[in-house]
Amino acid sequence: MEVQTVHTSTVADDFTSVRKGKNEWVQLNVGGTTFLTTRTTLGRDPKSFLYRLIQEEPDLNTDKDGSGAYLIDRDPTYFGPVLNYLRHGKLVINRDIAEEGVLEEAEFYNITELIKLVKDRIKDRMPSKIRHT
Repeated sequence: MEVQTVHTSTVADDFTSVRKGKNEWVQLNVGGTTFLTTRTTLGRDPKSFLYRLIQEEPDLNTDKDGSGAYLIDRDPTYFGPVLNYLRHGKLVINRDIAEEGVLEEAEFYNITELIKLVKDRIKDRMPSKIRHT
């Protein structure tokens, strides 16, 4: 398993200070699987769907399930690596998970640095003859 690191900006720190006094923990129901994370984690990329989702007045129309978790109709298998990337800035994908699936989710959530990392990893695994044609 290969690990790539990206340095995250201070946007999360700024975001945390803005959210003081609010509940930091957020539940997401992604394709029937519940994920528990923090607003700080979801706020790492200010252009992302997840950042927009957790705003005080979100511009997204998203339903919640009976427990109050945001409902997201996506595959939870590929969401795990996306969430872990937001947590620690490293791209870690288990061998049994297709990188193309993670790329699809990164694009859906509009996490720009993650999109670049996954595309680079896919490109690097291709034989050099194919890359240069």
